[in-house]
Amino acid sequence: MDTKTLCLGALTFGEATGYELRKFMQDCFGNFLEVSYAAIYPALADLHRRGLVDCEEVRQQVRPDKKVYRLTPAGREALTAALAKSPGRHRVRSEFLALMFFADHLPSDHLQKVMDERLEEFDFYVEKAETLLREQPDLPPGIRFAAGYAATVCRSAGAYIRANRDLLNDSRQPAAAGKGK
Repeated sequence: MDTKTLCLGALTFGEATGYELRKFMQDCFGNFLEVSYAAIYPALADLHRRGLVDCEEVRQQVRPDKKVYRLTPAGREALTAALAKSPGRHRVRSEFLALMFFADHLPSDHLQKVMDERLEEFDFYVEKAETLLREQPDLPPGIRFAAGYAATVCRSAGAYIRANRDLLNDSRQPAAAGKGK
């Protein structure tokens, strides 16, 4: 999903600044989508120019003025049209998996540390999703589905690491000096 569609979708929850949209996206999608400030602000400018969001500049005493965005009726229609398109194939982008692909080139203690970090991360996301589902039973069905899916994927990934981390223990062949150069 592109940044413009994510911005329109986030604004269905109420008006927000670019900073608030970035925080919302990080909180909601951070474990499977990367959305940067650098992408959000040009997306908002384009959405505003096209009349899909309104923008109000709010003066602040100590800080620079801020822009608050809200969805227009045309923006809601554009969101519905964008969401109606097929999302394409499901992709998993993971620096962790890329690192594991080359695991035989790393010391065992480093691999164990990396796997422990991923386990902590997955456990954190599972707890975060389960807390959200438990503490906010009136969430819209789509959010409940996405949170449950995220918890299931992270729980499964953690279980896989726990069950298979011994595949990467000291029984591996050390990388040859200069290999691949």
